Amino acid sequence: MIENRPASLLADATYGILPKLPLAIDWSSVPELIRVATLDLGGIQPVTKAMAEAAGGTLHDKPSEGEIELFRKRGTNFQLVSIVLSCVPAGEVDGILQVRPFAMTLIPASKREKVQEQTIDLIAKLDVSKWLATEPMYAGYDPFSGGWSLFGNLPGYMDGERKGYLDEIGIVVDQFFLATELVEDDEVLTMDIKMPSEQMKSRYERHRRKLFFTPFKKLEARRVWGTETPIELFVIQALAKEKLFPACQMLIMSDGATFPSWYHLWNDVEFRHTDGLVTEADLFFPDQRVAVFCDGGHHARAKQKAKDAAITEKLTAMGIRSVRIPSDEIRSDLPKAVARVKEVLGQ
Repeated sequence: MIENRPASLLADATYGILPKLPLAIDWSSVPELIRVATLDLGGIQPVTKAMAEAAGGTLHDKPSEGEIELFRKRGTNFQLVSIVLSCVPAGEVDGILQVRPFAMTLIPASKREKVQEQTIDLIAKLDVSKWLATEPMYAGYDPFSGGWSLFGNLPGYMDGERKGYLDEIGIVVDQFFLATELVEDDEVLTMDIKMPSEQMKSRYERHRRKLFFTPFKKLEARRVWGTETPIELFVIQALAKEKLFPACQMLIMSDGATFPSWYHLWNDVEFRHTDGLVTEADLFFPDQRVAVFCDGGHHARAKQKAKDAAITEKLTAMGIRSVRIPSDEIRSDLPKAVARVKEVLGQ
């Protein structure tokens, strides 16, 4: 459960009512890098050269007889992993609510609070696409803590009358079977995602494998992309009411280039300082070149203030304007915070 919601959001009677299905996902809020990195996440993962050879060169979501035999001989088990989106409302089109993702997470299938593992023979019998067509979801889902109350195909749960918050609905958009172990000489096949340098590409590949292909040892939600704290979410929701939709968690480089942040990728200290990283903006308006920072309590310390001022100065020199909003202001006077953002945007 996401707590400490600002009074200005709660004052809207529709804010605390779950919308009626169907919903239309507006993928434009998800950075292209994230979308491309998840395009091939289907069927058995990670895809390896041995799998391709066993399948005769062509791979599908449903394992071939060759792959079944390969994993049967190896005795490999698999975890069913869901790709989950958390969203905010973004208006209606033809009577259908459009929603924009603010977070993407991975959640393993579980039973009695433990991660489930399946054999290749069971996987061969499952039809994931048929299950996804029933629109499974996580209800009461907090993408920041990873907790939830219900999961499954929940008929009638979103009928436009139930109390609740849309940001606590986790929409399952895809699923894949994660091999719990690989043979030492397995060659993992991946899509070539363009990165600014060979150094960044190498580290990206290593961290992508760690993020997507590390088996789950415990039941948890693994964060892939999106807002890092509820206060950022509250600002996004308030801006959405003004039809303003910033990108979230953007890395700004010294040459003015921007890249979406990945939790497990950019937490590597050495990687974060690659190629002149200046800062990570919580929210970013690329057209207007405006960076918004939702500052927690530690930003009130003298040392952090000096660091923030230096970052603002660097951004200004690059033609990027900054807005810093204290977390206390977001919780106590969110309209004021939004007004400051709109002022810098020139609205």
